Amino acid sequence: MTTEDADRQATQRPAAAFGGARTTLASVAAAADVSIATVSKVINGRAGVGAATRERVEAAIDNLGYVSLGERQGTLHAAGESSIDLVVDPRDVSNPYLSTFLGGAMEAAADLGAAIVLRSIDAVAEARPVAWAQDIARAGRAGVIEVTSRYSADRERALGKAGIPMVLVDPIDLPRTSTPSIGATNWAGAYAATQHLIELGHERIRYVGGPPGARCDIVRAHGWMAAMAEAGFAADIDEVPQGAYTFAHGLAAATTILDGARRPTAIFAGSDTTAMGVLEAARRAGLSVPDDLSVVGFDDTLLAQMSAPPLTTVHQPIADIGRTAVATIQRLARGATLATKRVELSTHLVVRDSTAPPR
Repeated sequence: MTTEDADRQATQRPAAAFGGARTTLASVAAAADVSIATVSKVINGRAGVGAATRERVEAAIDNLGYVSLGERQGTLHAAGESSIDLVVDPRDVSNPYLSTFLGGAMEAAADLGAAIVLRSIDAVAEARPVAWAQDIARAGRAGVIEVTSRYSADRERALGKAGIPMVLVDPIDLPRTSTPSIGATNWAGAYAATQHLIELGHERIRYVGGPPGARCDIVRAHGWMAAMAEAGFAADIDEVPQGAYTFAHGLAAATTILDGARRPTAIFAGSDTTAMGVLEAARRAGLSVPDDLSVVGFDDTLLAQMSAPPLTTVHQPIADIGRTAVATIQRLARGATLATKRVELSTHLVVRDSTAPPR
């Protein structure tokens, strides 16, 4: 198959599936003001092209992010399997959420005969988007999954030009509606957790939030606030302490809350890891959980089962989210179109021993 044939075959896949039009051989030729045949000679290292023309074509390839289907297929043939880039924040490596997600993603990848390649979001953010996308394409990746990172239109656009699909998992900020993304029913989960505490008799319920601006946490905060308002209880979203989903943030935020004049009888934390910090703050304050303070988390990771007492928490189907992200990438890589760009998997409350009626 010639470069022209491979390029023509690649353009048959829906451009919308990749968030934008894929750069073709014709696009490079137009940008360099040469014929398609000339571009093909440059790409395949053939003679018969002047030095100045060759430089102009190479510059157009770099600027437009062009990668031929032949380059991609050669890498796939050498590797013997498909692979997916999983872009994560290195600071989240110790977070049980990521390990649970990765378990589901690896299971789905194995079923599909694919491999998972971990990559740091820090390194990706520092790279020039077009050059990074070309490297991803030349490595023969089927697609890119970004987990709880900040959305970049430049990265998505560059991947689209290279013909690489991208899927976001609970992005920090709100991506374009045309960008495939996967998450959980965060509002419903937070509402159910708060409702559970209200039904136990709690009126003073505080929420300890996550990273400022994180879309998933904003939705959770609104679920908490909706349940409180519906019951006629005070809930000020501006007073929600925000920080990373960490033990340290939970400890610091809960310590401040519990030292306040009007101490709550229950605290709902935006993650299980944060809830562990809340439990420690209660212990240091001499409070018994759940007798003096009820605590609820979000995620239902192994931490919730191993804590003392076992944590009441919102179950988020994290492993299923990982499986769905991998399956979605593979479908997009084959040129399939998605029925919906946003997928939200159901949450439900798991009641354990960290909640009880207030004294």
